[in-house]
Amino acid sequence: MPDPKDQKRDDFTVAMGESFSDSICPPLPFDDASPHECYNAIWSVLGRNVTPTSLASLSASQMSALAAGIGAYFESETPTVEQVRDAIARTLRRWPVGSLGENE
Repeated sequence: MPDPKDQKRDDFTVAMGESFSDSICPPLPFDDASPHECYNAIWSVLGRNVTPTSLASLSASQMSALAAGIGAYFESETPTVEQVRDAIARTLRRWPVGSLGENE
C-alpha cells in the first residue's frame, strides 16, 4: 500500500509542474514544457526537496536564478521573473504553505 505522504508529495509535484507549464509558455515552446519537464527543470535549480513553503520563501534573486535555470534546462529563452512569480502563485493556490505537513 502506497504511503499517503508519498502520494501527497507526488500530487504536489504534478500540480507544481502544471502551474509552471501554464505560466512559462511562451517563451518556452508549449510542446516542450510538459508538467513533467517543468518540475524536472525546477528540481535542476532548487533540488528535489521543493515544498510550498520553500517556493513561498524564494527571494527575488532566487526567482531570477530559477527563471534563468529553467531557460537553460530547456535551451530556450528565459521566462520572466513575473512568469515564475505567477507560476509559484498558481502552485500555492493549489497547495498552500504547510499543506504537505512541512511546517510540522
